[in-house]
Amino acid sequence: MAAVRSITEDEVEAYRRDGVAKLPGLVGPELLGPLREGLEEQIAHPSSWHTDADHHSDRCFGLDRPSLRAYLLDPVLGENAARAMGSSTANFFFDHMFLFEPSTPVDGHYWHQDLPFWPVDGEHVISVWLSLYDCTPESAALKFVRGSHQERRFYPPLGFDGSAMEGDLGERAELAVDVRDQFFDHQPPAFHDDPVAHDVVEFSYNAGDAVIFNTRVVHSSGGNRSADQRRLAYSVRFIGDDARMMLREGVFQDPALLPDPDEHFAVGAPMVSRRWPRVYPA
Repeated sequence: MAAVRSITEDEVEAYRRDGVAKLPGLVGPELLGPLREGLEEQIAHPSSWHTDADHHSDRCFGLDRPSLRAYLLDPVLGENAARAMGSSTANFFFDHMFLFEPSTPVDGHYWHQDLPFWPVDGEHVISVWLSLYDCTPESAALKFVRGSHQERRFYPPLGFDGSAMEGDLGERAELAVDVRDQFFDHQPPAFHDDPVAHDVVEFSYNAGDAVIFNTRVVHSSGGNRSADQRRLAYSVRFIGDDARMMLREGVFQDPALLPDPDEHFAVGAPMVSRRWPRVYPA
């Protein structure tokens, strides 16, 4: 049995229709142990990109850990991303870990889209979010506004506490472009107040289950209200054929996701960097 299973046509159809599809049993039990071990090592020795607020997160570290690298560059995982996107290729973009220990509630609801935080644009940008332990709505399972990926505008990107985020782009900051027409002039509505009207879907996960979602889809993750259930998730982001470099002026653009300093960067250019290896075709 493969460590990562292939996505089904029904799951591809759900992803394209709803912007999100649950992938039960994406990762087999033989792979969960090494992934948990690698993430525990990262928690104990975080990168310079880690954050600790109500929860712990870290990003852009997995390629340096053998127990994680094999998963991140798994050709079946890459093919799943490519098929869902409708792209002929899939390149690894970056990895992102999220940890909510038991009894770590978060005030309010953090509705957001991922793409405007990142220095990339295009339809072929996708996330595969894997749950390392059983996870329920009580323990911070992700919820999504189905179909919201079809909206062509973004909500302004803010931090978990609702404040503006900052990131030093160095000399590349001068390349940022004015894209105010891409954004709403207001924050996301309270989708949770009427989840039926807004078509909000919230999944529960067994360890090894995942969701694959469009980086334009609106989603949220509350705090962990469980007294004994840990929530550890590992998200892999992929880019495909039409992904292009972007720096949006006036909003947070994650400096961790830029190419290396000696590599070319130009808004509108293809996403090419030694940091973004080809995963599919292998």
